[in-house]
Amino acid sequence: MLPTLLLAVLALAGPGDRVEQVLGRSALRGAGVSVAVSDAATGERIFSRDIDVPRTPASNLKVVTTAAAIASLGPDYAFTTRLLSQTAPDEDGVLAGDLVVVGGGDPCLREDALRDQDEEDAAALLARLLRDRGVTRVDGALVLDDGFLDREWVSPDWEADDLDFHYAAPVSALSIHGNCLTLAVSGTGGGPVPPARLVTRADGYTLRNEVKWSNAGRTFLVGAMRPDDGGGVRVRGRVSRGIDETTLKVPVRDGALLFGRCLVTALEDAGVAVRGGVQREAGAARGLGEDAELVRLETPLALAVVLANKESDNSISDHLLKVLGAERAEDGSFAGGARAATTFLRETVGTRVDGLHLADGSGLAPTNRVTARQMVDLLVHMNRAEPAVRDLFLRTLPVAGLDGTLHDRLERPPYLGSVRAKSGYIGGVSALSGYVVTRTERVLAFSILINDFPDGVSNRVMKDVQDDICRDLVDRF
Repeated sequence: MLPTLLLAVLALAGPGDRVEQVLGRSALRGAGVSVAVSDAATGERIFSRDIDVPRTPASNLKVVTTAAAIASLGPDYAFTTRLLSQTAPDEDGVLAGDLVVVGGGDPCLREDALRDQDEEDAAALLARLLRDRGVTRVDGALVLDDGFLDREWVSPDWEADDLDFHYAAPVSALSIHGNCLTLAVSGTGGGPVPPARLVTRADGYTLRNEVKWSNAGRTFLVGAMRPDDGGGVRVRGRVSRGIDETTLKVPVRDGALLFGRCLVTALEDAGVAVRGGVQREAGAARGLGEDAELVRLETPLALAVVLANKESDNSISDHLLKVLGAERAEDGSFAGGARAATTFLRETVGTRVDGLHLADGSGLAPTNRVTARQMVDLLVHMNRAEPAVRDLFLRTLPVAGLDGTLHDRLERPPYLGSVRAKSGYIGGVSALSGYVVTRTERVLAFSILINDFPDGVSNRVMKDVQDDICRDLVDRF
């Protein structure tokens, strides 16, 4: 009798009571927490707590960036990278003038994005396409036209301690390999120091190996610093003998320059010499007619937004924001992208933008601010958008227990596959926003933004809070 009575009492509790019980846990004492839940079809608000308080979203900001990009640029948008010539190649394949490469802000010219297209090296692909056009030599220079986006390559709001890590790589109109160099360090050599090498094929960079042997077992603690002005990369740390070769990535300072150096090297590998070296000139393509185009490489927006959300990729997300600014605000900068995204939220989504501050597109900057109302209003809007927009956006979100950054969360039925959402974490910040499909197949849009949770409390505890709220929503509706 007691279990039946207990179930009856629980049935009387509303969803707010259940969520409040989770939010009352001691691990959240002193934290700032905002939670909004709405019916994704009607917009009816089901639960709200401090939904108009601006919070730092961490990678939840990628929800805003990708939604604005898909809706504003269109699901069929494609990034373009073009190779143009001032003169047609002669009968021997020689270009008498310069070869101009025009960047369109494509963030997907890198190994992991190209692999599904049976390509791995974007520079080698471009070189092969040019060689297929019959070009055998460039007597002029390789001119980098990076004017589509600005040259504020890193956000001024990113913390200095992040700038030597791949997730804070520069954002530029011409980007390749995620604007990072790949290094390899091995514990299998017998020399005085562990061997290290530069994997990326690009002239102009040198490696300064300061790695030491470690006497501890199975140790690989290695890091690298961004290239200095002379292209020198310091790699430091400790490695145990016997450790297999391991790769790491370090961001460059200038993504367009890395692009140019990689392309010249790939062209030389393909038998196309570039006699004039690498130069840079924003707007170099102006005045060249359509017949000047030798090669056009296109990458679909769909590939970029899926990687941005499924893998929580900062570089792609920050490129998306700048491209959005270039296309919709005539300003390919972080600030221009922020204006375009804010306009989308205010005028298309129809949510109020009080307290909104977008310092980047990835959520890396601790100065970003959104509200739970803005997040859920956006999610409701995207669920009701035209099918092509809605379906692409939904496809970008990790699915609980199955893929992306949620592959190891909510793994057991009935919760397995019931949540599509974007997680987020930086120091003191944990967030989860997306959709829940309930037991009765009702779709709810939700946002959980947690800021300033206590020191000594792990993000795993915050994830448990978020997952338990999602379980309650699945069960109650």
